[in-house]
Amino acid sequence: MNNNITQNTNYNLIKKDSELQLALIDKYVKIQIIKNCCHTGFVHSVDPVTHSIILLIPQGDTYKTTIIPGHAILDVTEEVLPADIKPPQRKQLEADSGEDLLKRKKKLIAWFKLNLLPVSEQDDAIIIGNVNLLPPYKSLDLCTDNPIVAMQIKKILERMPEDMVTV
Repeated sequence: MNNNITQNTNYNLIKKDSELQLALIDKYVKIQIIKNCCHTGFVHSVDPVTHSIILLIPQGDTYKTTIIPGHAILDVTEEVLPADIKPPQRKQLEADSGEDLLKRKKKLIAWFKLNLLPVSEQDDAIIIGNVNLLPPYKSLDLCTDNPIVAMQIKKILERMPEDMVTV
């Protein structure tokens, strides 16, 4: 059991501390909500803005995903995991090596220049106008406050041929 989370925790305290929110992830908890209801399961994630919790509730060999709105949560208590329940396995994402990332970055810069876009580099990021493309340089790694521009850059990024050669 994590020492940061007391046995019986008022959720209002957890809302104020992002480290306590992170400590809840993958824990088997009982969540008391309004209207005298409670849910027990594994915390998948905690939304840092709304303080909603995504809970994986065991159902045989599978898990039911439930979103519990932050405003409805009264209390969160870490529970002892029953012997007949197995924790869910997280999917491991394959990380690209540093060399692969560098190759992909160079290919993308060449591709954006070929498409006549204003491209520059800043640290690890590729800058295309007001859009930042962060490692690992895939379409989900675009950062901008303009969704229309993001969509256009994403389309260009996804049209890049796999066999693109850089000079």
